[in-house]
Amino acid sequence: MAIFDRLKKIFSKNAPDVAKVAGAIGADLAHETAEVVEEAKKVVAAATKKAEKTVTAATKKAEKSVTTASKTAEKAVEGAAKTASKAVQKATTTAATRVAKATTAKPAAKKPAAAKPAAAKTAAAKPAAKPAAAKAPAAKKPAAKPAAAKTTAAKPAAKTAAAKAPAVKKPAAKKPAAPKTGA
Repeated sequence: MAIFDRLKKIFSKNAPDVAKVAGAIGADLAHETAEVVEEAKKVVAAATKKAEKTVTAATKKAEKSVTTASKTAEKAVEGAAKTASKAVQKATTTAATRVAKATTAKPAAKKPAAAKPAAAKTAAAKPAAKPAAAKAPAAKKPAAKPAAAKTTAAKPAAKTAAAKAPAVKKPAAKKPAAPKTGA
């Protein structure tokens, strides 16, 4: 047991110094811990500020993008609305013009001038054939044939003149005036 007594004496003799050293080490640890905590607070505050700046910048950028996109979309919608409005207005005007043109009565087209003389020749040839046939005696039919030949010759001329004339809606046909005779 002598060893234990000896250790006890050494410990008692050195105990105040050991306590001082342990206290100093504890104080140093507390001081270092406080410094680390302060440093951590600074780092966290800097990171928070940086994060806030990043978030703020991102928010502003997003707001600008949204505003720009909204303005662009608004302009596109306005442009499309104007274009559609013009198209509707043009279509309405065109339709109204077509309806007005359709409802406006057009004067009946006159027969072409070339067709009238041919018809007149035919009408003149027919009365000439009648007197020739009336004057010829019943036995002499050859005299009537030349007059009839003139009439048939005049009819194809009238048909070709009518065929050459453009197709036009004709008003109701008027009866031709009867040729005046001296009787």
